[in-house]
Amino acid sequence: MNLFHIQSTLQGINWTTSFLENNFIGIAWPGIGDLEHEPPEEWKHQLIQRYGIGEAELTQVLETLHTFVYIMQDGDYVLVDDDEWTYVGDLGDYFYDDSNGTREETICHRRGVTWLGRIPLMELNDKVRALRSHHSIIAKFEHPISQAQLDPWLSVTRMKTDEEGSHSAVRVDEGTMKEALEVLKEALHSEDADLRVRAAAAILQYAKP
Repeated sequence: MNLFHIQSTLQGINWTTSFLENNFIGIAWPGIGDLEHEPPEEWKHQLIQRYGIGEAELTQVLETLHTFVYIMQDGDYVLVDDDEWTYVGDLGDYFYDDSNGTREETICHRRGVTWLGRIPLMELNDKVRALRSHHSIIAKFEHPISQAQLDPWLSVTRMKTDEEGSHSAVRVDEGTMKEALEVLKEALHSEDADLRVRAAAAILQYAKP
C-alpha cells in the first residue's frame, strides 16, 4: 500500500468540497480523452495540440498523468486538504467521465475514493507535512506508510456534517469502535513518545460530545 497527496485546486478552482461530497479525486487536462485507451505518445500529442504545453512543462504533466493512471492503485491511500484538516481516503480505480463536457473547468480524469477520516493539520508528523508541501500535483510518500502514523486517527475519527457542509464519514459499527479504542489505549503505553501523544489526542477527540 502506498500513500499519496493530491492538490485539489485545479485551474484556479478549489475542488476539495466536491471531492469529499462526491467521493472522488481528479486531475486537469480533460480534453485529451480516456487515458487508459490511448498510449502515452497520444497523451503527449494531445497536450501539445489542445493545451499548447511546451517542452519545459510537458515532462512534468506526463509524469502526473502516468502517476494518476498507473502508479496509484486501488487500495492505496490519498490525502486531500482544506484550511484545517487533512482528509484520508482509500483509492478506487481510474475512470474517465466526460458527462459534463471537456471544458477546462471540468474534471474528467477521476478515481473513486472512500473517505476514511480526517486529521487536524497541526497533528500531522514531519514526514506527512513534507509530503503535503511538495510542489507536484501528485506526490508519493517515500517512506513505509506506517511512518505516516495515520491509523490512530482513522480508528476513531467521525467526520460530521456541520453548518459549513463538512463531509460525513462512513459509519463504523460499535464493536469495531471498541476494538479501535482498545488499540489506542495500548498505544498510550508505547515506548514511542510521539505515538503516545497522538493516541491520547485521538482518544480525547473521540470523547468530545
